[in-house]
Amino acid sequence: MRAIWLIALLFSLVGCEKPSASKAPVTIDPHDVPITEADVTLPANFAEAIPRIKGYRDSIRQLITAGTPAQAHRDLDELDIVLNKLPSIAKDSGVPNEQWESINLAAQELRASFNELHAAIDAKREPDYAAVAASIDQAIAKLEQVP
Repeated sequence: MRAIWLIALLFSLVGCEKPSASKAPVTIDPHDVPITEADVTLPANFAEAIPRIKGYRDSIRQLITAGTPAQAHRDLDELDIVLNKLPSIAKDSGVPNEQWESINLAAQELRASFNELHAAIDAKREPDYAAVAASIDQAIAKLEQVP
């Protein structure tokens, strides 16, 4: 009798169902791997930051235009980190504090425009670079005017 109770207990704990068929493999986008600030080499100074930002812009635009927007994830993530640090980079580079607000505003404008593209890519929608191109170019032009 004791053996029957042990078997019943074992089945109640383990169950007697057959294992379900394996689930479909989870597909992971190799271009959308989370990164942190430690994964990005930040520009050494403000003067170096502008060409870096323009390089990210050009790469992102090219990937979207080529029909491979998912490949822009890494550039979008790195650019977001650089833009977030841009006011600190400017301060540490000796940019006059009268310019910090315009740098911060331009960086925020760029982040908003690129986040719009990033959100479309994440949602598997076609990103519309043309819709944000003018605001991106204007914000970069503002940064280029900083002495």
